[in-house]
Amino acid sequence: MPPSYGQINDDVLNAMQKPGYGFYLAVVSLAGLVGLAALSLMYQVQAGMGVTGLNRPVGWAVYITNFVFWVGIAHSGTLISAILYLLRAKWRDAVSRSAEAMTIFAVMTAGLFPLIHLGRLWAVYYIIPYPSQRQIWPNFVSPLVWDVLAVSTYFTVSLIFWYIGMIPDLAAARDRYRAELGPEQLKSRIYRALSLGWSGTGTQWHHYGRSYLFFAALATPLVVSVHSVVSWDFAMSLLPGWHSAIFPPYFVAGAIHSGLAMVLTLLIPMRKLLHLERLIEMHHFEMLAKTIVLTATIVGYAYAVEAFIAWYSGDLVEWQNHKWRLFGPVAWMYWLCVVCNVLVPWLFVFRRLRTHYLPLLVISLLVNVGMWYERLMIIYTSQAHDFLPHNFGRYLPTWVELMITAGSFGFFFLFFVLFTKGLPTVPLSELKGQVAENELSPGASCPETVSHRLPLHRPTVLAVFSSAGSLVRGARCCCESGFQVMETFSPVKIEPLSEVLKLKKSPVRLFTLAGAVAGLAGGFWLAGGTALVNRLTVGGKPPLSWIPFCVVGFEGTILLGSLANLLGLALLARLFRLETAPSYDPRFSRDKFGLLVSCGPDQVELLKERLSPARPEEFHVRQ
Repeated sequence: MPPSYGQINDDVLNAMQKPGYGFYLAVVSLAGLVGLAALSLMYQVQAGMGVTGLNRPVGWAVYITNFVFWVGIAHSGTLISAILYLLRAKWRDAVSRSAEAMTIFAVMTAGLFPLIHLGRLWAVYYIIPYPSQRQIWPNFVSPLVWDVLAVSTYFTVSLIFWYIGMIPDLAAARDRYRAELGPEQLKSRIYRALSLGWSGTGTQWHHYGRSYLFFAALATPLVVSVHSVVSWDFAMSLLPGWHSAIFPPYFVAGAIHSGLAMVLTLLIPMRKLLHLERLIEMHHFEMLAKTIVLTATIVGYAYAVEAFIAWYSGDLVEWQNHKWRLFGPVAWMYWLCVVCNVLVPWLFVFRRLRTHYLPLLVISLLVNVGMWYERLMIIYTSQAHDFLPHNFGRYLPTWVELMITAGSFGFFFLFFVLFTKGLPTVPLSELKGQVAENELSPGASCPETVSHRLPLHRPTVLAVFSSAGSLVRGARCCCESGFQVMETFSPVKIEPLSEVLKLKKSPVRLFTLAGAVAGLAGGFWLAGGTALVNRLTVGGKPPLSWIPFCVVGFEGTILLGSLANLLGLALLARLFRLETAPSYDPRFSRDKFGLLVSCGPDQVELLKERLSPARPEEFHVRQ
């Protein structure tokens, strides 16, 4: 039997209760690991990059491997939250929140490594586009600058998308802590501020639904673009093994592959430790495992095509480089990738292995190991075995690189552990929405558009219902009886309610369109304007290179479109207030539904009578 509204609410919010000693032990251990990595970084900054294993010709190694790996881990969060949302995959609901949180923390971790690899951290401002007397602007023809734009845009959009999805759930936490601890307790005040005065009114849900859909639509191409741009860091060079057109889809598939494996790695123990067995079921893990089979097949195909391209091209240098990967001193790394990234995850085709927790966890860990070594193999081997034999070299990481790498895992897991106790790990509103769908039945809409502006000088009747279906029936009864001014309260978005009340299209779309157009124009203006400052010809390209500038324009489109979408939602849904709507009942964020109807002084009893077929539990009259 599926859980009820109240059970879903309690299961998720109970996981946020006061943690035990195990939680504090994990936090202290992970924080200690991060501290050791920070000390190692301080030593590297003081002593110089000579304390690493970087050399000639291997100038990129473990640090860039970690950057590419963590950006890849971040991809599955947006895949699950955005792409599967657009495809209406119901199984995503239980795992999307944790996957989105994983995206944020993985991008935060990845963003550290370009700074660590830079050595001189204080020189990072040279890549930031800002006017200065020295007239030093970043070169927007460089793939490294594209990388900064893509990753920063991805982080910003993913953070907004994650937070917007949590607002209804934060309101549920707010109401629970208000009832348990009182409105002035610190925890209650924090969740009150984070929930932005969310009341779950029909107006808010109407704008929220459109805004969330546009966020998903904007984030979807961003999934493809970010790791494509990361791959261009390598593919735009001329080194054998790097200069390949297969890199963008190859990197995107590998990123989703590793990200899905990390979702399994995190969710299997989290489900047990937070007692979420009723909400996160084996079915969800099985669907993740099936998706991993698909991504493993794509990665395996990419491995085969990479070998075919090296042979079929007729390029002797490319072919000898690939043979060195397969049979040279680093062959163990290549075959480890084939085994861990292709052969092992294919074991999920056996239902017995994808429906038991131990095989799911072990295989997901092996995929993460294999994907990390795949990044190292790609980055290291092409530099160590390029065109000239006298330039061949080897690479071995030092304890400094290994300590900082271990610290990056501690950094990521530390934030995720803190997230599990500070925020709802499962999207309440989306799981409740599945319950609501089973209660709804098709019906006629109102003859006229309903107004949500309730006049202050007229009486109102608040009817409280126990189900979404009863709320919709009550709204329809009011319309048929001639009551056209009403507002609804709900813990979930009820799609048929917008149709019944004949709500107009949300103007959020206009905000989003205006922001996207401004971002497109602004991206080209920024890239073109900075190129004309010094008019440098780089790599044989003219100062105004419009094709490379398309990357800047694209990132500007997504970034400003998302920010404008957020602004439109905040203005139209009145999310700039900290107070809830009048007549709001805290039960409306848990398991009750409200219908607030305006009527004349002599129509109160008539309205109650007309609402009786919908079986309201309570009536509250305000004269």
